[in-house]
Amino acid sequence: MERTASQTARVLETDVQQVKIWAWLFKDYMSTGANPGKGRTRTFTYADVLVLLYVAFYWEDDPDIEAIRMGLNADDHLDDRFLELLYQHTPILQEPPEGIDESWRHGIFLNAAGVNEFLALAHSYKQTAETLLESALKSGEPREWGYPVLFAYRHTLELYLKIIGEIEDDTHSLSACVRKAEKRHGERFPEQIKGWIEEMDSIDPIGTAFRYADDQMKTLSYAECWIDFGQLKYAMGLVFRMLDKAIVRSGASGRPPRRKERSRAPKRNGT
Repeated sequence: MERTASQTARVLETDVQQVKIWAWLFKDYMSTGANPGKGRTRTFTYADVLVLLYVAFYWEDDPDIEAIRMGLNADDHLDDRFLELLYQHTPILQEPPEGIDESWRHGIFLNAAGVNEFLALAHSYKQTAETLLESALKSGEPREWGYPVLFAYRHTLELYLKIIGEIEDDTHSLSACVRKAEKRHGERFPEQIKGWIEEMDSIDPIGTAFRYADDQMKTLSYAECWIDFGQLKYAMGLVFRMLDKAIVRSGASGRPPRRKERSRAPKRNGT
């Protein structure tokens, strides 16, 4: 995001005139907007403010300007402490920076249209689930990762099944999604794959058990269960290989299925 001189001064806890002085003294490290021509608005980029934070930190009554330049040349202004100072004054939702491209690997770009690639969203959750599971296995304390891992896998399954079955119904039941997908394509899922999906559905029937502290799992026929994360990794690997092939065969476009609108008719007789 770009900041005005006054906004930048607030971040640096100084006055606008001092900001202008620093911007000129260290113009070799600043964007062109930090020292614009006469009559043009002065603006400071994300990188500009990091430079100025470093300058402000080392500025004294008799500043060693050459030492500050040496620090900037060594990229010392990219140290975590200066990044954190900048983050303290930065909103989560920002205007897209100018010149943003594939090299910007520290964030994501969202637009007002939302997620328009349902398949991309499903793949994103699948990658998240796999990464979380790997981290859980390496941690030696997988129980600390349990609910996030299970939620990510369960949600990924729902997204995949709705793509394959082109399901528009407002349902979160994995079992129902499997039946609709089978009916849509006139082909049954392999029993082993179907069984694993239905197991995930049995411990989280409406998609909230791993998000909230509720009692959905108390409806199970057993009081408790053990999930081996090594086996879960194996099972989900097979499940998603099968589902990926099913998506290719179905020719899914990646568009999100349109949900059926719920009736907004007024209730009558207290029903």
